[in-house]
Amino acid sequence: MKFGEQLRSSVIPEYQWYYIAYDELKEQLHTAYITKPTKDKPRPKQRKWTEEDEQRFIDTLDKELDKVDTKQKLKGGEILRRIGRAEKDVNELLDQLEARKANPRLAEEDTGGMEEAFMELEDILSDIIADVHDLAKFVQLNYTGFQKITKKHDKATKWMLRPLLETWLKRRSFFKDNYDATIVKLSKLYNIVETRGNPVKGDSSAGGSQASFIRQTTKYFVHPDNVTEVKLIILKVCYIDVFKSI
Repeated sequence: MKFGEQLRSSVIPEYQWYYIAYDELKEQLHTAYITKPTKDKPRPKQRKWTEEDEQRFIDTLDKELDKVDTKQKLKGGEILRRIGRAEKDVNELLDQLEARKANPRLAEEDTGGMEEAFMELEDILSDIIADVHDLAKFVQLNYTGFQKITKKHDKATKWMLRPLLETWLKRRSFFKDNYDATIVKLSKLYNIVETRGNPVKGDSSAGGSQASFIRQTTKYFVHPDNVTEVKLIILKVCYIDVFKSI
């Protein structure tokens, strides 16, 4: 499948106006024909790529990079605020659990309120996880788009932009964020909520040493485009524990 088709088929409604304008950039790479196309010669010679063409393409590319970066910043900031709110709600719920342990009468008087609160938080965290997934997909698809359009540009024009692309990307936050810290925090919160305040703890969390941990693994290949998606799926079925360096 060509990338343009992949892009159109992968659009997430919330982000539909913020994807790279791949077709527009691709169209800019086609300079005018020197002579009009004919039946015998449908693709006559095109005029050479000029400095003016190059500047116009770079200006458009720069605007597209800014557009994607702005959307990533806005959505990423919103997600972090929602996680902060969820973390506060989880801690308040844990405080209520401790109060009920200290006063059994409070537990007796509870008619399902705690369970309802846990279920509501589980739904909230599931929504956040889904949004992190969509944002990661949006960023990855656009990153691929910028790589591919720059490669097309270099091949079509013989003017080299690919060496500069990495520099331009490094100025944008969407290129730097791999969501690992967000995923670990979500895993911790989801673990607490799913277990109703009795979180599963890994070896290092339980006070054991990393040296005593016996590792048994089965390895699977995950395409780089899907790494964040796989991590988000895992966190809902298996608590993500991070070993600290010894």
